[in-house]
Amino acid sequence: MAKRKNRKRYQGPDVTTHLDLGVGETLTLDAGEFDERGLAIADYQGAPVTIAGAVPGESVTASIVKVYRDRIATLVESVDAASEHRVTPKCRYFGACSGCQWQHISYDQQLKTKRSLVESALAPYETLNGIQVDETKPSPTQFRYRNHARFTVGRREENGFAGYMNADSRRFVRIDECMIMDDRINATLSQLQGRLQSMTQFSIRVGANTGDTIVQPLLPAEIQDVPSGRQKYVEEVNGAEFQVAASSFFQVNTAQLSAIVEEIVGMLELDGNDVLVDLYCGVGTFARLLSPHVKRVIGIEESASAVEDARFNCSDVANVEFIEAKAEQAAADLSGSGLKIDLAIIDPPRKGCHPEALDALKTLSPRRIMMVSCNPITMARDLDALCQSGFKLVSVRPVDMFPQTKHVESLAQLES
Repeated sequence: MAKRKNRKRYQGPDVTTHLDLGVGETLTLDAGEFDERGLAIADYQGAPVTIAGAVPGESVTASIVKVYRDRIATLVESVDAASEHRVTPKCRYFGACSGCQWQHISYDQQLKTKRSLVESALAPYETLNGIQVDETKPSPTQFRYRNHARFTVGRREENGFAGYMNADSRRFVRIDECMIMDDRINATLSQLQGRLQSMTQFSIRVGANTGDTIVQPLLPAEIQDVPSGRQKYVEEVNGAEFQVAASSFFQVNTAQLSAIVEEIVGMLELDGNDVLVDLYCGVGTFARLLSPHVKRVIGIEESASAVEDARFNCSDVANVEFIEAKAEQAAADLSGSGLKIDLAIIDPPRKGCHPEALDALKTLSPRRIMMVSCNPITMARDLDALCQSGFKLVSVRPVDMFPQTKHVESLAQLES
């Protein structure tokens, strides 16, 4: 999962202004299914409403947080008729902070809902009809799993304190402890609270299995007791060490990453004799961890810092090589080289695969493809393109990398 792209501004008709509603007013609503934001939806006099903190099927009283041209954003104030799936959120910031959309829903129901989200994404495509989506693989831990946090620094009365901005109200919420973050992130946050007056944002990354921690960017000169400004940290997964640059992507749930690798080895039936292409390979995570199970790995990545890390991470592995190039360019070059490719793993950013990369996969014609995707919508689009070019989708397995949130990772396997 890569960095989020800027959201496109709504260009459609204004469907809310005529209602003359204001922030702070309350509405009585019947919560419908979740939308792509992970929020229950409702209708108020013909206008769409999103309800943060509601469970589908509930009747709630919700306060208006923001009136957009295309929807009314609300937050639950009270529940008049509760769902059987409702639980009490563990985090005292839930609601005010929009980072965890589903802490108020039982974990079993979160897993079922994520499976439904994947099924809904596949449903519009005829080429994907009939595929049975597996049950969502649960995370080994439901809290304290994230190894990476990005914080905003408050202003005015909250100047110097770290927290998050609510996605709808855009109000700053001071956070002294984030329930989904690694304990070492919260410990570092505690050291910094109230001391960040000259900063606007910063990040903390930690090796869940090494304890190695970096804070970026360099902190002000007056903060000497918290080391900062280092460009790389070290993580360990399944006995392999990974050097990761501050600017590089690494999966945020290290324990679940280990489980994903085991899933991929089994699903692809790796026997040590295949040539594997790893598109969008990042710092070489899958290349390194799958290398004992294949004959050769060719990793492709356009980020120079990620390729530098990948080569370092695999410097002691003889059957792995890396190409620094855009996925579509390198895949096309490989397809013209005559090299026989048996398997491909593709782990694209949230926006999905470049169309030319999908075309190159058709030419490469691997026996099996494993797509690892953090966005069901773009995954379904790309799977449809691959199926239209001759591949067949054989399995989809949602994996919960992000408990308490709407986000879901998926493993989709295709065969030629």
